[in-house]
Amino acid sequence: MDLRSFIDLLWSHGRLKRIEPEVDWRFEIGRITREHREPLLFENVRGYPGSRVFTNGLSSPELIALSLGLGSQQGMKEIINAAKNRLQKPLSPVIVDSGPILQNIVRADDIDFLELPVPQWSPRDAGRYLGTWHVNVTKDPETGTRNVGVYRMQVLGPKHATVSTSPTSDLGRHVAKAEKTGRALPMAVAIGVSEAVMIAASAACPYGYDEYQFAGGLETKPLQLLKCETVDLEIPADTEIAIEGFIQPGERVQDGPYLDYAGKANTNPKAFLFEATRMMFRDNPIFRGSSIGLPGAEDHQVFSLLAHLKLVDFHGRRSRQFVQNPLLRKRLFRPFQLAGRLGGFHPRHWGPNSAR
Repeated sequence: MDLRSFIDLLWSHGRLKRIEPEVDWRFEIGRITREHREPLLFENVRGYPGSRVFTNGLSSPELIALSLGLGSQQGMKEIINAAKNRLQKPLSPVIVDSGPILQNIVRADDIDFLELPVPQWSPRDAGRYLGTWHVNVTKDPETGTRNVGVYRMQVLGPKHATVSTSPTSDLGRHVAKAEKTGRALPMAVAIGVSEAVMIAASAACPYGYDEYQFAGGLETKPLQLLKCETVDLEIPADTEIAIEGFIQPGERVQDGPYLDYAGKANTNPKAFLFEATRMMFRDNPIFRGSSIGLPGAEDHQVFSLLAHLKLVDFHGRRSRQFVQNPLLRKRLFRPFQLAGRLGGFHPRHWGPNSAR
């Protein structure tokens, strides 16, 4: 179920709110997103005719159930049991020759991230965030094993963005190995993937485990992947927007300030620098993003599910697991945020100091 099919499903269940009046990408989309606890499709973004922005897709357990092809009346217990069963049945992805992502292709010299309706989600954010509900795809330079994670990205220029993560994350390890040889690390970014892919990419899977297999298990069918052209990586063929490029060796830039999962502004002064080499998008693309900082936002909903699956990892520290995971399982999101503010607990994915 690609993102468009999920949006159609939400509409058929009466769970989607279409925002037809013109909205501003600067602060207004984020403000409206935070004011609602339901899926929103912004259909008229100022300055971006034909483009749309989708948010809050997984802002409740019922919505997670729909995204996994379960009935909307399923309770959290049934969702957890279904996810556990599917976790035991991973499905390897298959490579296809074409997909709707190839409808529009932009070469390196013509790339401008701000041709996309990238929101500035909050007045507390330093700028516009290209990556807030997306996946980053890299491979271990030594072994070739693939990692699919979620690491926030702030727009710095037409084809440059931050990539914010911790040195102990899978991506951080990949960058470290590439930098030992002075090489740039190939990376692909997919925005507007299926929500099952997002859940899998958010999970703290063992190092070397292919999250695409987990996503296939969640969807109960193999993902269809398309090979990139300028990097040796693969992206879902039905994603809305995809970007190929490289993380530059030895380069560090400031990411933020940005509003984080705990509801406070944070800054990462040692983010990686990404440079795009190719961009693709579907006709009338749907930009998928999320505005976080409130208790029970959709990132918290995903963390809660993953905590039940024992797939939340606060960089391996047992003290963090001991404090955070029970709060997530019990859906005590305000104490979860408080623990993050007081203890500096940072999820394995979505960058240091933030869950997004």
